[in-house]
Amino acid sequence: MGNRLSLLVGPVIVLLYATVMVLTITIWDPAAAVPWLTYQEIIAGLNEAGIIVAAEVIGLIVWAYLGVGLALVLSILGFTGHAGLGAVILGQLALIAAGAPAYFWGSFSLGMDVADTFGVSGGSHTPLSGLLYATSGVALLALVAVSIRMVANRRSMRS
Repeated sequence: MGNRLSLLVGPVIVLLYATVMVLTITIWDPAAAVPWLTYQEIIAGLNEAGIIVAAEVIGLIVWAYLGVGLALVLSILGFTGHAGLGAVILGQLALIAAGAPAYFWGSFSLGMDVADTFGVSGGSHTPLSGLLYATSGVALLALVAVSIRMVANRRSMRS
């Protein structure tokens, strides 16, 4: 039962990561970058500049939730016995670690649009980006640690 429950943890974390990523890029960061305007005024300004914000948001949602879909596939493979628990855990950790480059690339377009339209600096304007990068970094370290442990366990079993 515990192993089956652990197969749900990865998709939940990936879902939380993706949700925070989308909200940060589409709402919280633009609002922090241009604090003298309401969010509705920011969107209106972007639309007036010829930027199709809805299309960017839809693309970002698809980009973010692709990872959630992959996490669910890994867990299904684990539940059905087509993948071992170790492989599923490594895959889930890799997806969370891959969140950092996904966040960077996902935030680039809308972030530059906000910067160019309103004359503000590019880059992150909220501490949430640091939280996302830190989460990915911890997942990467855990991925390395779990991999080393699995290799060591296999070697000890052969001896």
